[in-house]
Amino acid sequence: GSAAPAPPSTRRGRLGPSPALALVFLLPAAVVLGALVIYPIVYSVFRSLFDATGDTFVGAGNYAAIFSDSSTLTTIRNNLIWVVFAPATVTVIGLIFAVLTERIRWATAFKLVVFMPMAVSLMASGVIFRLVYEQDPDRGVANAVITSVQGVFGSSTGYPDARPRENDAAPVVPREGAVVTRQAVKPG
Repeated sequence: GSAAPAPPSTRRGRLGPSPALALVFLLPAAVVLGALVIYPIVYSVFRSLFDATGDTFVGAGNYAAIFSDSSTLTTIRNNLIWVVFAPATVTVIGLIFAVLTERIRWATAFKLVVFMPMAVSLMASGVIFRLVYEQDPDRGVANAVITSVQGVFGSSTGYPDARPRENDAAPVVPREGAVVTRQAVKPG
């Protein structure tokens, strides 16, 4: 004879690391989560049970005061609208648009009308980005901020290359390294 086949093993092989090793790797994340999320939430709930000075325990009195205020109830209602109904409405409208873009005769024109605002907003973002991060060091919002901050730590001049207009209609003139107004300044 031939040897009988070995019976199938009843012991299951484990996939992945041992539970102890998994806990070792999860412990740092759990500590950070507890320190940055769970502890502040628990501490805030605990502190909410005291009065404004933090000395007298008032229990749920603060919550009773909050939820008896009509403006707070209006705020909660508005938040529910934005958290529940607005995403549901946007999802339904998006699904309708998705079906319409594939099933109507003028699908290309419909897609153009639907997606044009996205393209325009990207173009506007590009223009704004260009205005903020202008390559020319004498222009751009970011360059103005950098020059202003540099002036705090460096020289006292805010814009070292800035000069007033040099014509007779200019309201200011350069005088001895400073910029001086031609007329006395008046309110308004």
